[in-house]
Amino acid sequence: MKQAFKTMMSITTTRIGVVFALFVPLLFVLLWMTGYQDATQRIDRLQVAIVNEAGEAGAAISQQIETSAPFGTEIVADLDQAVSAMDSGDYSMVIRIPADFAASLQQGSAKLVYTINQGTSEVAAAMMEGAASQLTEGMNTAIAGGSANMPVQAEIVKTHDQSNFAVTMLPMILGFIPYIAMMTMNIQFNITAQIMKHRTGKWAIFWSRQLLLLLISAAAPLVIVSVARLFVEPAAPLWSMWLMLSCVFLASACLTQMSFALLGNVAPLFNVALVPLQLMTAGNIIPAAMLAPFYRHLGSFLPAPNGIQGFMRLIYNGGGAGVFVWHLLLIALVTWAITLLRTYLQPANLVPASAAQQTGAPGKPSAAH
Repeated sequence: MKQAFKTMMSITTTRIGVVFALFVPLLFVLLWMTGYQDATQRIDRLQVAIVNEAGEAGAAISQQIETSAPFGTEIVADLDQAVSAMDSGDYSMVIRIPADFAASLQQGSAKLVYTINQGTSEVAAAMMEGAASQLTEGMNTAIAGGSANMPVQAEIVKTHDQSNFAVTMLPMILGFIPYIAMMTMNIQFNITAQIMKHRTGKWAIFWSRQLLLLLISAAAPLVIVSVARLFVEPAAPLWSMWLMLSCVFLASACLTQMSFALLGNVAPLFNVALVPLQLMTAGNIIPAAMLAPFYRHLGSFLPAPNGIQGFMRLIYNGGGAGVFVWHLLLIALVTWAITLLRTYLQPANLVPASAAQQTGAPGKPSAAH
């Protein structure tokens, strides 16, 4: 047994496995502890739209909200415009001061309408609901003093609220899991390429691999989206869901393939290192704006955060994912171009003459027996 243990530890794959055992959890600790550190205290990074429909009578209320709110505020003239911008991720909440606010206040019961998008970060939605209660309480204190009278009431409107918990999991499944699938697939494809290089030219291997990646990126998403729609009914049509998932597959495949082209056997460590980073910057748990400054914009350059955010728009709103599609296509294009350049710079595979003849490549004719 002792000799077997020494032999096992002398094999490179065993050592890599040991490194993974320490590297993966340690990486999660380092990235998440530094990225999420004091995240909930950065509510000032969130933006809220104020729609004043009460004119001059509501100007003082609007000013009080701007002064006392713990988040950033912006005056928007039109309610529909503000809600549309909230659905696009520009605002975390819309506060509406109704046109009859002053008249209702004189009668002893006015209301402020808080619209919160439930199809966004869970933490942000909960924080906005809590902030709505605090703002209303502060306004009642300012108007009624210390009396028990509550002249201002909070009406909270939750948009895109989902009663089926499975729907809330779908953005994560469709936006992130394809990266794991493509990472695992490229590990196997890289092993295949190492086997083939002794009898096949590098360009034949490269273009065959690209064709296979392209076919998988087109066919697999259609099957996955079709199966998902058997359980839930997203707001977006089948074709847009398929297009989004195809882009996620393609960007994930090109990124993980690039790491093998540049790093060789170290590539799995690099690909795994991107897992906690992508989960943290996806924005479905904590908005990226509330992360530590170093991490806020990294998600734009990675497949899973764009995929998750894109599917949150498609599944809850039915649209608005175009910017994420372009980000994914750009990731795929840049990483694929790097892989192409690295393949061009690599020396050609030394293919034996007999193998060259079998594959149609030029080589010396074999001697007649």
